[in-house]
Amino acid sequence: IDLDKLPIKRLEAIEEAGTEHFSSEISNEETRLNMIRRIDFSWIVSPWQSLMENLRQAHQELSVVMDLINTVEANDAVTVASMQRPKQLPNEVLSDLAVSAAIKLQRLRHLGRYFKQSSKALEQQVAREARFYGSLIRLQQNWKVKRQRGSESFTIDLQDNSISDGTRPSSLSTVRVDEDSAGILAVQRPLKSCHSLYLKFLGEAKKEVLTDNECVKDTHSTLREIHQSIFQEQVFDMVNREICNPFPGVNLTGMREDFLQLAIGQETSLCLCLVPSKKPSPVSLEIYLQYLFHETVLVKARERGGSLLGHFCLTIAHRIFSKKVLLELETLVGRVSYLHLLSHPTWNSRTSSWSVSLKVPQSILHSGRSQFHTKVLVNDDQISVSAEGAPSIIGSFEGNATNICSINCYGCDLEDLPMTLLQQVASQVILWLHEEALVVGMKASRDFLSLKFSMDQGETLGLVAHLDPHDAQGCISWWLVVDHGDEAPLSAEKIFLGHLSLEVLYSTVMDLVGFCS
Repeated sequence: IDLDKLPIKRLEAIEEAGTEHFSSEISNEETRLNMIRRIDFSWIVSPWQSLMENLRQAHQELSVVMDLINTVEANDAVTVASMQRPKQLPNEVLSDLAVSAAIKLQRLRHLGRYFKQSSKALEQQVAREARFYGSLIRLQQNWKVKRQRGSESFTIDLQDNSISDGTRPSSLSTVRVDEDSAGILAVQRPLKSCHSLYLKFLGEAKKEVLTDNECVKDTHSTLREIHQSIFQEQVFDMVNREICNPFPGVNLTGMREDFLQLAIGQETSLCLCLVPSKKPSPVSLEIYLQYLFHETVLVKARERGGSLLGHFCLTIAHRIFSKKVLLELETLVGRVSYLHLLSHPTWNSRTSSWSVSLKVPQSILHSGRSQFHTKVLVNDDQISVSAEGAPSIIGSFEGNATNICSINCYGCDLEDLPMTLLQQVASQVILWLHEEALVVGMKASRDFLSLKFSMDQGETLGLVAHLDPHDAQGCISWWLVVDHGDEAPLSAEKIFLGHLSLEVLYSTVMDLVGFCS
């Protein structure tokens, strides 16, 4: 490499007249020679001399060989005897074989290690592909799986094409499914958070490694959540459109994006909104609202008549009212030990039914009736009570004790329900005791809430029921009244017996056999 530096003019002298004298410039050749002179070649002299000596010896040996070849070619009498390699000793043969075998074994080991690594990688790849496509095939049994063109990814179409009732198409209908590094299905959730339908009454209070089956189940669960979100958005959209049509008893009190507030009647207010997916409450009402959407939109079964929103609001009003009725029934049954409450399915969202069962003890002499039933039916906000084995109220006031109605049915309101049920239960107890008294030969008669026995001296002995729905000790208490037959109304004697069980009542009646036979 030749590097020409810029010339440096060095000043040697200045005359008195101001003339400057510079040193003579050095040429490039002189500069190159000066640089070569600065290099130390002493270290390469000895290798160079050794190389020259080796070349000289090789030249001499080559000259000898060339002279020998020329001599043989010039004289036919000269021949060169062939030389054979001396025979190897047994140990030398074994050593060569051992070395050759060791080399081959080492090469085979390297080759086997390479095949093993390749087969392991191929096996892992096959296992990943089998896991992914096997899981994808299982998903294809329940979902519409499509493959994207020019890509290894798949998509799942969740849009329900059967809906053609003006509901808006959802942006969540296409879900992408990829394969991760382990061959597990990876569902790409949409950027927009999934929604779920949320209904409430105003004023109320690190991931584990999954197996193939668990992965498929988890993917199914994710797809179901997205599918449910699409469905619930369509439900909300339909309710949002129907609220514009006026319905009696239902008023819209608030509205904003993904939120509706309704007033049902004078007491009930509720809100319906779309929120990020979670476990909402009350779940049963949301399920029923989705069921109504399915019946009216997907199946086109409009047997009930009226709008979806109106029927749903009446259902909510009925549920609130039926809970109040159930609370009264549970309170009453909890205070009377021999009563039992049964609930009956009605398969109607606006109808509820219960029965209050009275089970009487089985007597020794009489194997007649064993229990009585009183049925409570609620349609929307109307209560009807039908009692089994109860006497006719009109017949009781007329003094006709034998006028018995097998089923006595009439309506009542929520405030009168406890007293109405207590009257039915007490009359059923009176009927049972009257039947038992007739079996043993007693002179007995009955009216609505009392059982009377005729005594030999003309006196009348009565067992009277006293009803108090607010009595926490039993609600039904019993009095023993003795009427001496005098015209004065205050001549009757009254004895309070208390809150008696059915067994004690039966024993009390049997103790009167000697006086009333």
